Amino acid sequence: MRVLFPHLDGLRIEVIRAAGSTVRIEAATGDGPAECPGCGARSARVHSRYRRRLSDTSITGREVVIGLQVRRLFCGNSDCGKTTFAEQVPQLAARHARRTLILQRVLCAVGLALGGRAGARLTRQLAATVSRMTLLRQIRALPDPQPPVPRVLGVDLSRAGDYPVVLHG
Repeated sequence: MRVLFPHLDGLRIEVIRAAGSTVRIEAATGDGPAECPGCGARSARVHSRYRRRLSDTSITGREVVIGLQVRRLFCGNSDCGKTTFAEQVPQLAARHARRTLILQRVLCAVGLALGGRAGARLTRQLAATVSRMTLLRQIRALPDPQPPVPRVLGVDLSRAGDYPVVLHG
């Protein structure tokens, strides 16, 4: 299991079902304490549970959907502004995300390589269909690359009377 789904390590896999062109994985978080994002206090007092639906990368051309049961816990710290908090699985997905981090990286790579329309056509073949606008939003959400540091810096004084031109490269 860890070979095919290393990002599900630490979760309790309850069932894996294949139906048609979809593989559905039902998983749940563990029973141990979780850390409050507000204050860092650890808590194991369960308030409730809810299900998240996450799209994942395909397996043998089949779409993969993860049904993840997550706990909502009470924060025991009276100084914390949060009374309850949702348990997070950072190795699997970002907060409020509907796609796993692995699928997110694949979609970003497709969007950067092909752009909107061509990328959307490729995602259908990858069993992770998204619209062209979704791919473009993925690209816009990426941080700007760091500008290169100039290796050589000089001043061109060959044109008398003109302002000096700064060269770099």
